[in-house]
Amino acid sequence: DGVAMPHIEIVDMKEQHRRKAVNGYLSHRLLDATLGVTSAHKQAILFHNRRGYAPMARCKMCAFTPKCDFCDVSLTYHRRDNNLQCHYCGAQYSVPSLCPECKEPAIEIVGYGTERLEDEITECFRDRKILRMDLDTTRNKEGYGRIIDEFSQHKADILVGTQMVTKGLDFGDVELVGVLNADSLINFPDFRSAERAFNMIEQVAGRAGRERKAGRVILQTYTPNHYVYRYATAYDYESFYAKEINLLQATGFPPFTDIIR
Repeated sequence: DGVAMPHIEIVDMKEQHRRKAVNGYLSHRLLDATLGVTSAHKQAILFHNRRGYAPMARCKMCAFTPKCDFCDVSLTYHRRDNNLQCHYCGAQYSVPSLCPECKEPAIEIVGYGTERLEDEITECFRDRKILRMDLDTTRNKEGYGRIIDEFSQHKADILVGTQMVTKGLDFGDVELVGVLNADSLINFPDFRSAERAFNMIEQVAGRAGRERKAGRVILQTYTPNHYVYRYATAYDYESFYAKEINLLQATGFPPFTDIIR
């Protein structure tokens, strides 16, 4: 309807750390922007594609990482349940007090997910109402509908979530979208990771400034010169396609070959 596309701003987290302009996992740039839009009675969406409190537990002494007995993938820590969960099969495990390998009391929680991000945002914005949308908060349709209704009725200022918040939602008061760790999209071990990252950035950018004015997107990354960000910020799909299709052909990936197992 003639509304300009949201402006996507790249924030170099290496530079932010050098300047000590970070608060936990959030750059001061994103914090200031979030404060600005919410003070103007508008809303913000913060996207992080990892649910749970932290991606994994790890032993500080021997680097042992607890894995699922059934799926052999690393477990995710959930603080509210105080346990480790497999995001493939749903199996739950208690957090070991001693490392099963070296028998030292050295298990630590590493990284962060949406649950931890929600806690961090709450610490920074104590007077703002915050909602979280991920698989843990939307296990039934009532939970999903309640979050959508509350945010659309502006009963909350900030929505934190996984890729659930990137597609199909139209909130007229959202003027800012923050992408917390864009590199996790690109560095996923899959030959389609670049195109999926491009797609997800474009999708989540579309949540900002839907009605009357162009919105704003702040994308935090440690690799600001990556070609995915260059084409995504310009909304240049054709150039991205041309580069990506050449890479796939040169490396022998689909659609130029079939992969079977």
